Amino acid sequence: MEFHAVIFCGKGNALSPISAAKETGLTKALLPVANKPLIEYVLEWCDKAPFKNVTIVSDLKSLTPITKVVDQYKSRRDPELIRTTIMECVPAEGYTTGDMFKSLAGKINSDFVILPCDFVTDVPPQVLIEVFRSQSDVNLGLSIHYKNNFENVDKKVLKNNYTVYATQEDGDNCLLDLYTKQSIALSKALKIRTQLMWRYPRTSISTKLMDSFIFFGKEKCIQIINDPHENISTNKSISKVKRNLSRRSWKHSEPKDKIGMFILPQQATFARCNNLSVYMEVNRSFLKEKAKNAGNVLVSKEKGAATIGADSIVGEETILGERTSVKRCVVGNKCKIGKKCRLTGCIIMDGVEIEDEVTLENCIVGLKAQIGSKCKLINCNVEGQYEIGHGVSIKGETLTNTALGLEDDNASMYSDLYSDYSNEGADDDSGVDEYDDENFEEYESEDDLFERT
Repeated sequence: MEFHAVIFCGKGNALSPISAAKETGLTKALLPVANKPLIEYVLEWCDKAPFKNVTIVSDLKSLTPITKVVDQYKSRRDPELIRTTIMECVPAEGYTTGDMFKSLAGKINSDFVILPCDFVTDVPPQVLIEVFRSQSDVNLGLSIHYKNNFENVDKKVLKNNYTVYATQEDGDNCLLDLYTKQSIALSKALKIRTQLMWRYPRTSISTKLMDSFIFFGKEKCIQIINDPHENISTNKSISKVKRNLSRRSWKHSEPKDKIGMFILPQQATFARCNNLSVYMEVNRSFLKEKAKNAGNVLVSKEKGAATIGADSIVGEETILGERTSVKRCVVGNKCKIGKKCRLTGCIIMDGVEIEDEVTLENCIVGLKAQIGSKCKLINCNVEGQYEIGHGVSIKGETLTNTALGLEDDNASMYSDLYSDYSNEGADDDSGVDEYDDENFEEYESEDDLFERT
């Protein structure tokens, strides 16, 4: 279709210690969900449209490994998609997603859609495109919002900001404003301008809605962002740029263009893997679906062989020792798991070594970590390359390396796909890799919100 999709790939600060927030981790776009990189789910979603252009934006350090995964994905695409859709990876130019988008604006000559690299959904892009097209002509764009569908997600880690929106006479919603909980706590009040209430008397404020980071925009948005008279600052997150565009509908004496808003229905599946709790639950949702399709637990015919549940996924070239049990787990590639181990509800990433008689429950273990024999870990997160000694028993801890610059003497244990995740661009000091695609910093003291315009 005629849209230009822009995918922002952040480091995944809230996914530490398994993300690129740590030197031993993977950039968020490459974190595996059901043993498939997150970015592939987003690219598959784009190809269902399909969009005319797909541009993946990454910091310099992550650009090479992301490009490698994208190239592998492109090699499997339908030839017709290859012919009609241009898919490319580009380095980030700027320190915020707002600046990065503005730097790309000259290459966008159509309507566009901004996407995060970390979402998984069963909502086809055509549904959102039709909502965008059916909007009023005065709408500049469409912001997509959703509610958490996972019961077991830690509610404390969800980014439920204050979303101010109005229901219009035609039944459609329009976005009016966004505030973080931190900014409200700082000011000790949620200030709503009287002019907003007069103009939109059917205004609602929600703390349950979450921003999907998905935004469909008209080409006119780019003109407004580039217009110095509009005073739309791009030195912050693209979420703040969107918020400033939404304020134009009520902040001025004369009404201006609006930003439409669409709330995904509760029965739809949508999740952003932007924290460890949601990341774990999304993996489990794939395992539940696999178990439904597979039936009962699979038991090897060989006496004493490892048992892999139908609700588990085990990667290629992974070795399981005798009498080891794997239930509700995702185990990566090239792992070595010893005898009589019990793995339940865990995510084990590539190259992990687990010795005999280890028990793991509800743990996330990073790339190439090593766990000694007879260890017992419950509700723990383990950084990549971390080494745990023998007989250790830990509950509810995050285990991280204290020294930086860890080197691996045995590079062959790294799968080819991930071979340069840690080292590529390590000497680059440009600073552009400090951003994350979900940063949304809000300090009302800077905004002069109540200044008359």
